[in-house]
Amino acid sequence: MSTATRGSFRYALDPVFLVALAVYVVNRALIKPRLRDYSPFFHGHLDDLLLVPVALPVFLFVYRLLGLRPDNAPPRWWEVAAHLAVWSLFFKWFGPVVLHQSVADPVDLACYAGGGLVAWAWWQRPPRLSARSG
Repeated sequence: MSTATRGSFRYALDPVFLVALAVYVVNRALIKPRLRDYSPFFHGHLDDLLLVPVALPVFLFVYRLLGLRPDNAPPRWWEVAAHLAVWSLFFKWFGPVVLHQSVADPVDLACYAGGGLVAWAWWQRPPRLSARSG
C-alpha cells in the first residue's frame, strides 16, 4: 500500500501514541502507588508493552526533523523491528551487564515485541473516510 493511500502519520498526535502515553501516566501516577500487593504486570510489564507505542513516534519525529525519514508514513515494519532490536540490546544487555542497572528479564522482551506488534498492526490500518469526504 502506498504512502499516499495509507495517509500521514501524526507522530505526537497519533491516537496510538496518545492512548499509550495516557495509560503509562495513569499507571505511573495512580495505579502503581496505590497497589498494596505487588503486581508484576502493573509494576513492570505494562510499561514494557507501551515502549514501542510511546517511544517510537518520538524517535520517528526526530528522524523526520533531521531529514533521516523521507516522509510521514505510518511506522514501517523494519522501523519497529530495528528499534526493538536496539532497545532490547540496550535494556536487557547493556543496562544489566555494563551499567549494572536493571535485570535481564526475557518476559520484558516478549512485552516489547507484543506491544510493538499490536501498535504496528494498528498503524497499518487503512485510514477511515470521513462522512464529509465523498
